[in-house]
Amino acid sequence: MRRAAPLCPLVAIALASAGCHCPPPGSADGCAGSVGLFDGETLDGWGRCNYAGAGEIEVRGDGVLRIGRGEVLSGLRYTRPTPVLNYEVVMEARRVEGGDFFYCLTFPYREANASFVLGGWGGSVCGISSIDYMDAMENMTMSVRDFEGGRWYEVRLVVSDHRIQGFVDGERVVNINVENREVGMRFGEIEESVPFGLSTYRTTGEYRNLKLRELTTEEIAAAAKLDEEDRF
Repeated sequence: MRRAAPLCPLVAIALASAGCHCPPPGSADGCAGSVGLFDGETLDGWGRCNYAGAGEIEVRGDGVLRIGRGEVLSGLRYTRPTPVLNYEVVMEARRVEGGDFFYCLTFPYREANASFVLGGWGGSVCGISSIDYMDAMENMTMSVRDFEGGRWYEVRLVVSDHRIQGFVDGERVVNINVENREVGMRFGEIEESVPFGLSTYRTTGEYRNLKLRELTTEEIAAAAKLDEEDRF
């Protein structure tokens, strides 16, 4: 299994300095310490996952990244270094066609990887795969919600020292303390998306305004406070 690369000095400087690599024009929030993961025009920095029967990958003229419906899985893997702890990933995502997960973000956590899934297992299950060797459908992160076809959702993943949180349109749908838990990937083809990637399952998904940033000292402290509360 591939391991996430540590944050290289050049990327760390870019994230921390005022002269960071800002998101492409038209993306939300300007610079604000974020790194744009998708330039809106090319697949620079991304490579296709080697999924059998994968759908087409397309960059649309309106700055949208599309992952086409495949026989099973379709997706992309980010090829540049990313943080492995204390970071946030934000993007807008929508299901265009199909009835299963349109957003499966594989991400690093320390030396492991996991996936934040929206709309899986028939179209409505959300959660983290895997926790203690159990998929999102089976573990304590599982929740259910409806996703309207064609509607954009703002999705946010926050990874801190001992906690993984996920948000949809500002609503927290995942909030788990993973201290003393086993965080890992579901076994199988999805491991092609390690260490950082986007995948769909028999579904066409679209994405825009993909951004990554390191958490602030205050945000790290707030997550640590939640961790402390869980111990009592």
